[in-house]
Amino acid sequence: MSEKKTVKVSKSSQPSQVGMVIFGAVVLLFALIGLVSTVTAAVRGVTGLMDNSRQKEELEWFITPVVMQDPPTFDSPERLTDRTLITAGVWRLIMNQDTSRYLADEYNFITVPASDIEVMIRELFGDVTYTHQTVGDAELMITYDSEAASYIFPAVPHVMPYTPEIEEIISNDDGSLTLTVGYIPPGLVWEGDTDGRKYQPEPDKVMLYTVTKGDSKGSYRFYSVTNPGEAGQSAGG
Repeated sequence: MSEKKTVKVSKSSQPSQVGMVIFGAVVLLFALIGLVSTVTAAVRGVTGLMDNSRQKEELEWFITPVVMQDPPTFDSPERLTDRTLITAGVWRLIMNQDTSRYLADEYNFITVPASDIEVMIRELFGDVTYTHQTVGDAELMITYDSEAASYIFPAVPHVMPYTPEIEEIISNDDGSLTLTVGYIPPGLVWEGDTDGRKYQPEPDKVMLYTVTKGDSKGSYRFYSVTNPGEAGQSAGG
């Protein structure tokens, strides 16, 4: 009759309760780290998208006074005509200032000191040279009163100019930004069909805008506008 052998297992060879608890805690810790990393990455991604959207909105607002004029390409603000500079300055004032503080006539035409327009032009283009004069056309006439050193124009112009849509922002090594800008044609920026579906019109054309950093934080200056299909070509506006 064979003998039964009893094999003794030492306590050291069995996983202790303490060891299991530690192991479980380590697994839980790594799981939490993974969860936190995933959430952090998602938050950073959403924040990045929000920051990019905010930057696009700010830049679109900044370049609107020039886009709406659809000027020829230029490689320096000094190449722009007085008409483009003055009109852009007027539009920037209308878009960013409280025009109710200016004297208005019965047709809601306001009289603005030329010095105020000079500030707007400098904010857009830096220190450029130009001569104050009457500019514009039948849609938006900007009259210069040399005796009063003031401009007279509608407080709320009734024109339907181009509006910009920035498709891409590229940061350059010198700190400037290159913007791929779509020119949305006159009319409603957002349109819809009979079923209530909304869609944005396709741009008439796309241009490349380069802006540099301004004097104050978060500000910009115009540097150039080029046609992506005509690289290297430029002309005065």
